Amino acid sequence: MRVNYVSYWETAAGQSMPPWIALALVSMQRALGDNFTLLTPGSLEHCIDASILGKDWRFEPLTFSMDKGIEAIVARSDFIRMAYVHRHGGAWIDADSILLRDPTSLLFPTGLDERLHWHSECLFASLPGNADLAEALATGLAVETHAWGNPGGIKELVARSPHQLVPISPSVCDPGYRPVYNFDSCAVMRRTDIAVSDFLLHDVSLLKLYNTWFKRTVTRDETVAEFLDEGTLLSRIFLHIQPDRGYWLGESERLIQHCG
Repeated sequence: MRVNYVSYWETAAGQSMPPWIALALVSMQRALGDNFTLLTPGSLEHCIDASILGKDWRFEPLTFSMDKGIEAIVARSDFIRMAYVHRHGGAWIDADSILLRDPTSLLFPTGLDERLHWHSECLFASLPGNADLAEALATGLAVETHAWGNPGGIKELVARSPHQLVPISPSVCDPGYRPVYNFDSCAVMRRTDIAVSDFLLHDVSLLKLYNTWFKRTVTRDETVAEFLDEGTLLSRIFLHIQPDRGYWLGESERLIQHCG
């Protein structure tokens, strides 16, 4: 069964793509091949409605600090994802996700239908024309700001319409390591004393990366080569997927050039 996956990346002015994002996107290309579409600012005009592109998307006041340029990009991407899947169908996957292999048979064992296949705003899918996505887009266009992680009130729509939902289990991206790997415990990815085999205790095909945390806590800009040389758990996970360091360097360079 064929499912097209889509993600989006836009680098804020004056910044560079973080190495972990470049590597994560390469992992998607590696796992999905032609079934992966990476949207960039230059490609949106032909696939997203002008009403989405023309609005100044903003968040409600955040409880944490974030670069204003990055904040604007994240707010916009919240609606780019819903608009794309509503128009074209397919599966949205956040750019800060790692694919160890093609997850389609696990995520969508019977394929997609008109219902919303839902894990979170970071991972969802449908055939074109999903009603919940349409309502969330309309709500977002009608208001000035939206809540972090809940564009257009999509989470309330999901809770309200369980009959229109195909849940994607949280276990699909649980590597088995304890404490449970999530945003609150993701600092484990910077550790150098944990073997990949002690972290990937479950045979998962995808992992979350939590780019927001990484961006907040990074101490210096790094190249992809420097990042791979650090010996952190995260860098070793990429080399576990594909041991050829040259592969990651070459493909990351091509991807960064593609994204401008």
